[in-house]
Amino acid sequence: MTKGGEYKVDLEDEVVRGALIVHQGEVTWPPPKPAGPPPQAKPAPVKSPPPPVVEKRKGKISGLDFALIGLAIAFFVIGQGAPNDFLGHFSVFVLACVVGWQVVWNVTPALHTPLMSVTNAISGIIIIGALVQLKADVTGLAAILSLVAVVISSINIAGGFLVTKRMLKMFQK
Repeated sequence: MTKGGEYKVDLEDEVVRGALIVHQGEVTWPPPKPAGPPPQAKPAPVKSPPPPVVEKRKGKISGLDFALIGLAIAFFVIGQGAPNDFLGHFSVFVLACVVGWQVVWNVTPALHTPLMSVTNAISGIIIIGALVQLKADVTGLAAILSLVAVVISSINIAGGFLVTKRMLKMFQK
């Protein structure tokens, strides 16, 4: 802006023109809009190859099909022989599994370690419920399922504490 002690305002400079409000007693605000970028040449359209033809399998049953059929039969057998209370609790359990699956799989990877704290709390609740169930005079399948719940929840809690301890070590000096 200065050459040999003279101040000269370059009105062609975008930065100076954008900051200039008054020049030689005239209001120059708002500045003219800057010219947009030159139009780019459109790339030639690229023909995509046709999608591959997928042949449908006829008459072959996969392992997933067998698993789904087996689950449907198992649920039917459970429904035929179980008391009404069990069916209500079983329905809530299945819905909780579906909701839990969706919640865990939709968590961003950055939140997986804090999620361990929540699963520890849930596993603690499961252990309390299983121990209360074991305290009652139950035998057979209920006692076995309660014992399995205690063992699996204990493993989950121990693993959760190990992961949480490693996470907290990252933040120590």
